[in-house]
Amino acid sequence: MPEEGFRKWLGCDYEVMEDGHAVVGLTITDDMRNLRGVVQGGVIAALVDISMATAACGGNYDTRMRPMATLELKVNYTAPAKGDRLTAVADVIRAGARTSVVRCEITREDGEVCAAGLGTFMMRRVHETDPADMSPPPAG
Repeated sequence: MPEEGFRKWLGCDYEVMEDGHAVVGLTITDDMRNLRGVVQGGVIAALVDISMATAACGGNYDTRMRPMATLELKVNYTAPAKGDRLTAVADVIRAGARTSVVRCEITREDGEVCAAGLGTFMMRRVHETDPADMSPPPAG
């Protein structure tokens, strides 16, 4: 399934997609900024969620190894998200049989960390819109 809807509008660049690790970049448009010219918090939260899900799934919609769903998401905003590009680095802290805990840092172009996230993801059932070769989650 190619990127569509919100993810397509957001325009994420999947720089690294490994099982348990992802680097996702985002070019900022004027529509993503608030009145002060800072990236709106919801855009940052979406980037946190997408990058952590990519690490937990082992890929994006086209390449994922496991179907996952976000159970819980926490974002700490640590500095104004300024500039024209943000980069999210996400790593799985612990992957269990059904759930994974993932952390993420969002950095600006100048290297400043502007947000940090923590999330819990649950393996879900394979859906008809998933890639045909996707394995179902283990029983249990």
